[in-house]
Amino acid sequence: MKKAAVLALFVVALSAAVLVAAERARSLDIVDARPPSGAVSLPAVVRSSHVMVTAALTVRGGGVIELRLSNDDAAWSDWQGFPSPAPGGLLHVPWRLTRGTGAKTVVVEARDAAGRVAAFQASTMLEPSAATR
Repeated sequence: MKKAAVLALFVVALSAAVLVAAERARSLDIVDARPPSGAVSLPAVVRSSHVMVTAALTVRGGGVIELRLSNDDAAWSDWQGFPSPAPGGLLHVPWRLTRGTGAKTVVVEARDAAGRVAAFQASTMLEPSAATR
């Protein structure tokens, strides 16, 4: 009887240890310090201030990624939610560049569900449209 009781206690203790180890491993998977990753792009040259920013961004484990955009890294659009990864792999976000021709840079911040933020930039050249020449 003593051997059976010791064996039963050993099995219970081993089971508890396995459960604790499994819970710790699962919690390590959830705690991921990496912010969203990827890239954003614009056409090299545009003739209108209305552009489409293309973003290939992901968050670990999928979910929703939020984006906001800025022309000057100071004034920002509202956060917008998108699936990650996006259907087809790319997000297309309409944006309006600042007035005037020349070099333009758009800053995109991406935020995951845990609040981690990553910044990306894309540049383009705004040329005068044919109607204004």
